[in-house]
Amino acid sequence: MIGWMTRTLAWVRRPRTRGQALMEFSLLLMALLIIGGGIATFAPDMFAAFTIYVRGFYLVLGYPLG
Repeated sequence: MIGWMTRTLAWVRRPRTRGQALMEFSLLLMALLIIGGGIATFAPDMFAAFTIYVRGFYLVLGYPLG
């Protein structure tokens, strides 16, 4: 495990040209935007499903829904 981390750290810390650094940054930013868009798209559905689950839990316990 230590050797694996050492090789990874050496890859991260290696010297880069300006163009390579810009490309890596662009790819990371694009991935974050896609992930953020996916979360923003499906979050309302996930929240609705969670709300249904919680309301069902309270119904089973006998609490009034209000």
